[in-house]
This record gives sequence, C-alpha cells and structure tokens, in this order.
Amino acid sequence: MKTLRKIAAEISVIVRARRNRWDLLRFLIRRPALLASVSVYETGLMLSSRADTRWKALAGVKTSALVGCPF
Repeated sequence: MKTLRKIAAEISVIVRARRNRWDLLRFLIRRPALLASVSVYETGLMLSSRADTRWKALAGVKTSALVGCPF
C-alpha cells in the first residue's frame, strides 16, 4: 500500500506543477544515460520503501542548497 500512495503522490505533484513542468523531461531526453540512471534510482527507492518520502525530499532540498542550485 505504501508504494501506491507514493506513486499517487508523485503523480499529484506533477499534475499540480504550473511552470517548468517539462524542463526536466526535455533535459533527460537529451541525455539517455542520465535518464536511465535516474529512473532506476527513483524506481528502486520508491519500491524499496526504505527511505521515507519526506526524508528524501528534505535531502534533495538540502543538497541543492549546499551546491547553490535554485531548485
């Protein structure tokens, strides 16, 4: 059940996005190796249910803040 909730949450976030919705997809399509690696990582993380989604989001925000990324 956790996996279905995580998938539903990911879909709802994508649907609610108003700006720059397709920027990441366009970037990843131009770099297929990166697309494959990110897809495998995200799918593995979602299906393993070892990392809580909130902690994963917090880690992403913290990492982007440390490297100076505006996203």
